[in-house]
Amino acid sequence: MITLYVKEQGAGIRRSGQRLIVYKGESILQTVRLREVERVVLIGSIDVSASSQLALLEAGVETVLLSYGGRFRGRLCPAEGRNVFLRQTQFHRYDDTAFRLRIAQTLVDAKIRNGRFVLQRYYQNHAEPALAAAIERMQRSRLQVQKQANIEALLGVEGDAARVYFAAFGAMMRAEFVFTLRSRRPPRDPVNALLSFGYTLLTTELTGSVAAQGLDPYVGVLHDLDYGRPSLALDLLEEFRQPVIDRLVLSLINRGVMKQADFDDRGEAGVWMCDEGRTRFLDYYHRALETPFEDRTVGGKTTFRDLLMRQAQRMRAALQGESEYEPYTPR
Repeated sequence: MITLYVKEQGAGIRRSGQRLIVYKGESILQTVRLREVERVVLIGSIDVSASSQLALLEAGVETVLLSYGGRFRGRLCPAEGRNVFLRQTQFHRYDDTAFRLRIAQTLVDAKIRNGRFVLQRYYQNHAEPALAAAIERMQRSRLQVQKQANIEALLGVEGDAARVYFAAFGAMMRAEFVFTLRSRRPPRDPVNALLSFGYTLLTTELTGSVAAQGLDPYVGVLHDLDYGRPSLALDLLEEFRQPVIDRLVLSLINRGVMKQADFDDRGEAGVWMCDEGRTRFLDYYHRALETPFEDRTVGGKTTFRDLLMRQAQRMRAALQGESEYEPYTPR
């Protein structure tokens, strides 16, 4: 099964029997069997014929729409799960402040722990005092997580740990890339452009994962309700930011895979990846999700794409009161 990325501006998708044809003008850019497609991601201005949309829906394939700059615009998805009672339970859980706080503490603790893991891995070969201090400060933040009486206070702890983490993260970059502050809308430098695009891609994956479990992606635990925000997907994103996206970005920069020439500074619109750089990043992103590795948490090999679905299943079980939520943390 593949994720079909279409990013050629002005391209279109049409159906021919049981195949999807990606074209531009009179040229055919790509042909894929519909049964081999798991997800379609459209980046920028792409036309999709009505028959193609219908075929994708009938095949249960989600279509994600991103802006050319990588911002999430929406998704065309098959009918959501019919288990209205599960979603009713999910809505009740949102009103259960004690339950939400307990799960939120678990998620924030995992995020801080996973951030420390990235710093510790780098510290093994670069034993710098500033990095050691950041690791220690993040550990102190972890100790504060369970002491917070509400989610607002918990988010304060998470924010402090994130500032420490990103300051250290920037110090691990090659000199060619300068990263001092996390900026989102718009990203102000190439590193932020990579992080934002990666987080957006991963959020769309998680939105599909929780929807596949019959859950409402827009009703979260850590994140409050907000119009159009997939809060539950963003909840699960917290434990995967560093193991998937941050480590990928750090690797691509320090190995020289991504270069300054791969980015375009558009002033007030922010820094965007150029077409060639975006294509390269998507290739490595896909590899990061699909490459098997040893998962010590359960034993045996797995992939990050499988782990996304596993965590959605664990969240469903927690919402139904079947088990406590156990986050993903590399060991």
